[in-house]
Amino acid sequence: MKESDVTLVNAKTNEMPQMLLSGDVAAIGAWQPVSGQTMKAVPGSRPIYTSADEPGLIYDVLAVNPASAASRRADWQKVIKVWDRVVKYIDDPKTQPDAVRIMAARVGLTPEAYLPLLHGTKLLSLADGLKVYAKGSGFDSLQGSSKIADTFNVANGVYKTPQDVNSYIDASYTRAAK
Repeated sequence: MKESDVTLVNAKTNEMPQMLLSGDVAAIGAWQPVSGQTMKAVPGSRPIYTSADEPGLIYDVLAVNPASAASRRADWQKVIKVWDRVVKYIDDPKTQPDAVRIMAARVGLTPEAYLPLLHGTKLLSLADGLKVYAKGSGFDSLQGSSKIADTFNVANGVYKTPQDVNSYIDASYTRAAK
């Protein structure tokens, strides 16, 4: 299959199970828990490519309104410091069952169903986060991964104008929290 054989169809994430079940599309792109729900709803469906196949393809970040970031910098610094404690709580074998219980309830899954999803997620400590802030062109850099995604989105008509990814990536909060 060539890239030209693929047609992207824009759809709402919550409609993905129905789209694949309809047979109108051959594949979907979705995050958990929707991708897992889709595989349950569509017999024989399976993942063909996941973010585990390309570490750094997807970075979840805390995005803050610029006005709030400027006026409440000290408060956002506290949030970042708490994040490091959250990662330790999730990663610690003694507290992980409680963390999984909390996260599973938030997305409507049982802890047993959620735990395998956690194993496919790389949570970055503050130290790990600082490493991905290093400028680069590949998936091991937040800047590089964001630029790759931006190029893809423009090429596929998701939006028309390339974004200045450097304008919204600010490592100073994470650096100050160390």
